[in-house]
Amino acid sequence: MAGRAAVAALVLLVLPAWPARAVDRFEIEVYGPDLAAPGEFGLELHLNYVPSGDALPAYPGAAPLDRSGHYTLEAAAGTLEWLELGGYLLSYSAPGFGYRYGGWKLRAKAVVPRRFTGAFFLGLNAEAGQVPSEVEPNAWGAELRPILGWSSGPLYLSVNPILEFAISGPGAYRVVWSPCAKADVNTQLGFGVGLEYYSTAGFLDALPSPGQWEQILFAVADLLPPSGAEESPWELNLGVGKGLTAASPEHRVVKGIAGHSF
Repeated sequence: MAGRAAVAALVLLVLPAWPARAVDRFEIEVYGPDLAAPGEFGLELHLNYVPSGDALPAYPGAAPLDRSGHYTLEAAAGTLEWLELGGYLLSYSAPGFGYRYGGWKLRAKAVVPRRFTGAFFLGLNAEAGQVPSEVEPNAWGAELRPILGWSSGPLYLSVNPILEFAISGPGAYRVVWSPCAKADVNTQLGFGVGLEYYSTAGFLDALPSPGQWEQILFAVADLLPPSGAEESPWELNLGVGKGLTAASPEHRVVKGIAGHSF
């Protein structure tokens, strides 16, 4: 019993040193200005697999990342011209764990109508949810995701300087900075190609040097109609990513997002 108590005490001491969340395992996406129109409903399926990653758990009881998969079913509904509400149902698979429930999240996404911002766009996504302890060390967490970007002709750029924090457990409300960005070019052939960058820098009050950040770079392709063509109700994003630093537990990642609006 004394040994178990000592281990528990050690875990409680170490937990505050871990970010509330590393690069999001379930939703590897850079948000842009797109919203469901009022009364419109959308479904998305997010899938990713880590063929090569850290085989050891990040903390006691955590599911390892090597050969793990993450699956997210997302539903969203347009409510106002500038507001979309959505939710996620999460699941995952990992060696030694099998296929398991991974939690849930709710979100609200607000974007300033483009008639006010022109080629630029500006918005904010707020979300909160609960996940099992093998997914994240703190069960309850939240994020604020500013959405900043510009698009003109075939060129598109979006930046999300995400602020994440646990709302339960050790280190609650200590903010983690997780910036991500996307640059994309519409080929005018029905698809776009580009790069997506994701990182977890660390706690905002004690940021380490960039070499210690968790960083992943993806080459991506998106379903995009040629300029001036009618928008498709379908969404498709495919990517292959590579960890850029020794602090990146995912060495290689493949991902896909498929969606449809109704």
